[in-house]
Amino acid sequence: MREDRPSSTATLIAAATVFLDGDSRVGGLVPPGAAAYCRRFIAAAPASTRAAVNALCHPALRWLARLAERSTVPGLMLHFMLRKRMIESAVTEAISRGASQVVVPGAGFDTLALRLHCSHPSVTFIEIDHPATQRCKRVTVEADQAAGGNLVFQPADLTRQTLEEALLCVPAYRRGANSVFVIEGVLMYLTYKEVSALFQVFGTHGGSGSRVVFTVMEPTAGGRIDFHNATPLVRRLLRLWREPFKSGFVVAELPAFLHKFGFVLNSVANAGNLRARYFAGFAGNPPDTARGELICIADKR
Repeated sequence: MREDRPSSTATLIAAATVFLDGDSRVGGLVPPGAAAYCRRFIAAAPASTRAAVNALCHPALRWLARLAERSTVPGLMLHFMLRKRMIESAVTEAISRGASQVVVPGAGFDTLALRLHCSHPSVTFIEIDHPATQRCKRVTVEADQAAGGNLVFQPADLTRQTLEEALLCVPAYRRGANSVFVIEGVLMYLTYKEVSALFQVFGTHGGSGSRVVFTVMEPTAGGRIDFHNATPLVRRLLRLWREPFKSGFVVAELPAFLHKFGFVLNSVANAGNLRARYFAGFAGNPPDTARGELICIADKR
């Protein structure tokens, strides 16, 4: 990530949200209200980013965006949306069971906290992210006067500051509360040691009933950490963006890993599970989605 501009991954997912919202077949899978926020984030991005996204979303050039996706990770944009739908379901379920705060490290341009904090005024939502990405998001939200008092933005470069240090800078944060920690599309960029340090914080800070909703890459049969249907171009792009994948987990490893930090694995969803859940009753053959990322839910013992 560059110090002076939003994360490339955050921008990519925001652009995918806007793009799919205009798709007549699958636009209904975009979380309600997410595309409107993402359009505003992109409008506040550098001019070159705005121009590229606007061009690819133009009806005459949508084929070019599809070609780019097929050349990198086929079905990646739709995977992002299914991932977000499942994460939101896991968070709202935890809130219905008594969670009083939701913490989202590495939030990027995700809209979960923005969309949920108004309908759950008794729950505190805390986003922690790199200053360059969060600045763009925060300026947009404040300009729209879209943030309530229960939504907190805390800038932090987690390569220079621990998550625990960042959380303790937030006056509204309550250690020991029934919490939901959401870490989406982040852990693959961290080493195993760094992932363990985060879960140590989740385990020691989360009170009874707490939940972690997270995504991890599942290594390929050959041990490579990547989307299973990725093309070689992806690895070159990740190196160019300085955002290489560093860690992954096979499903069988997760229960023992989580047990060390006081959590029990509740459920795991792969591409097949997501397709079965969200394409039931889909007219015609459902479109392809990316393969190789797991969406996991773990609850405190």
